[in-house]
Amino acid sequence: MYRVTILALGIALFLGACSGPGSEGDHAPSSTLRFNLGTSARNHIVTTAENALLTRYGYRLDRRVDTAEDVRLETSWKAVNALEEEQLAGYSQVRVRVSVTARPRSRAGGTGSTFAARMVAECEGQLAGGGNWVEVPIMSGREAYFEEIAEYLENEFKGGVM
Repeated sequence: MYRVTILALGIALFLGACSGPGSEGDHAPSSTLRFNLGTSARNHIVTTAENALLTRYGYRLDRRVDTAEDVRLETSWKAVNALEEEQLAGYSQVRVRVSVTARPRSRAGGTGSTFAARMVAECEGQLAGGGNWVEVPIMSGREAYFEEIAEYLENEFKGGVM
């Protein structure tokens, strides 16, 4: 009986450890947000995302990959003003970065003409005392900013020529 109890407890602990962050992690603020932006032609995604990130939102591209099978546009870190909620959390400086990726929706019959696009937004900060950049949980004000970028791109991709 004792061995069965120990075995059952061991299995329960093992399964709990294998579940990863679990539901508790889903509610905690993350330093990264992900958005599905819809689909469009590869060239339209590249042109629209580059123009929006560079001109409309003032980022600089750090990395650009544009092939028949893969699109990756990654911006450099951009210094932004710390929002009140970030300052209250102890961050004096904040920087953000945006990446847009796209892959063919289907690879049947060669390269795909329609790509599915995604955006990843990241946030880092420095504590008031300085030091290294650390991941900053994305709070509501910053989330609204990233949602604006994602919505703009999604709407532009919907209006694009396929």
